[in-house]
Amino acid sequence: MNQTNNLKRTALAVLLMASVVACGKSRTVKITGPEVERSKTPAKLPADLEKLWKNRSNEADLRQALVGLEQFSNENPQFQDVKVMLCRGNYLMGDGHLWLKLEGDADKDAAVKAESSQFYDAAVNWCEAALAMNPKFREKVVKQGVEVEKALDTLTTEDIDALYWRYASLGKWSRLAGFTTLLGNRSKFTAMINRVKELEKEMGKEYFYAATLRYDAASNALSPTGDKKLADKYFEEAIKKHPNYFAVRVLYAESRLKGDEAKFKAQLDHVLKTPAKSLPDIEADQLVEQKKAKKLLDEL
Repeated sequence: MNQTNNLKRTALAVLLMASVVACGKSRTVKITGPEVERSKTPAKLPADLEKLWKNRSNEADLRQALVGLEQFSNENPQFQDVKVMLCRGNYLMGDGHLWLKLEGDADKDAAVKAESSQFYDAAVNWCEAALAMNPKFREKVVKQGVEVEKALDTLTTEDIDALYWRYASLGKWSRLAGFTTLLGNRSKFTAMINRVKELEKEMGKEYFYAATLRYDAASNALSPTGDKKLADKYFEEAIKKHPNYFAVRVLYAESRLKGDEAKFKAQLDHVLKTPAKSLPDIEADQLVEQKKAKKLLDEL
């Protein structure tokens, strides 16, 4: 009798979960750019646009940079790297500059979150446009209408930037859209990260400061059913690998250490006391993470 009741409860839980997922917000792939052969060399940006991009730690400069980069990409569609820059730039607007404006008040934050969602959606669109420069991917997704996650096998190491930042942007967009959307897209996140891990093996090195290790840490830290001890283990491993990559320390403090003031402060103090140029390729992004660290400490 008890076994029968347990089976009934399990079946009901599955049905309820399916219903919840079905109610989630969805988005459609909007790859509309022309089919062109991607350039084998990176784009040479105009000097003023290059300067704006380097100064993306400033919100006004990043906003101008995004306008300029979009125009440049539309006029020079062969450059995959510019599409990835647009993806990362839109992501930074949401995850960085707009995040800094959140006050913890639902009414006041509503407009900021709505704008962030738009930037994350734009980021996903640009990363998908970058992926569509892979002819095999474009054939499946654009011409045959195959879901992106069912065409990941076509991607190569040339596509790893667009793939990873699509995951990151879709994840942020989904979280803002609500729990049901986040849950509904969970299998997509897993598929993308697993493909990134496969591409890492092909390259023979890790991608972007232990990006996939950070995913394993964050997915456990932020999921209601995640293994929190495992999350801490992965965060510590990621920090050990790249001690001066600020984003992982900020995320660790925000997601796991608010109940331990000493550890919370230690992680964020390291971010504030270490020069952002310790990682010169992403100095601008590091500067934004320092602002986030200061905000978290001020709110303590």
